[in-house]
Amino acid sequence: METTVTTINGFSTEGIMNTVAAIQGNPEVSKFELRATNTWISGGHNRSFVQGFYGACQEDTSREIPFVFDNDEPPVLLGENKGANPGEILLHGLLACMTTAMVLLAAAQGIEVGAVSSSIEGDVDLQGFLGMNPDIPKEFSQIRVKFEIEGASDEEKEQLLAFAKQSPVFNTLINPTDVQVSVN
Repeated sequence: METTVTTINGFSTEGIMNTVAAIQGNPEVSKFELRATNTWISGGHNRSFVQGFYGACQEDTSREIPFVFDNDEPPVLLGENKGANPGEILLHGLLACMTTAMVLLAAAQGIEVGAVSSSIEGDVDLQGFLGMNPDIPKEFSQIRVKFEIEGASDEEKEQLLAFAKQSPVFNTLINPTDVQVSVN
């Protein structure tokens, strides 16, 4: 007997149901520890590596080689453009997580999404970072995310935006997060 694999938005519906059932059976399955390492190279250039993580109650070894991300600054910020700057990478991470959350949670609800494209902008004033003006924050003062969603009514678009706002990265940015920093 042939089994037909059903997908919605590129996700296996059986995979979604199995994941939900596994978490319902053991909530520990839902807990993940994501990791990255970084090495400074020169100037604003540094390189990050992402490979292993802990999730679904086990250490993941599915990535045989690490993902490598070069980070740098543009010349106007004293770099050599050997990679996107860390603020741009943060914006990329936010946009990617919100998009994935949107289409995954839509698929879990049986909602097919035609097409999604998006853009993001973030405002930062370097006077805060450089310590030149204590009244100017060091962080982004505003981040603007815009989605273009094809094939959805206005009501469906609002529901899809609500799904996007369930993104862990979005919620990390809008809620206080305990970030611990140490040196060895």
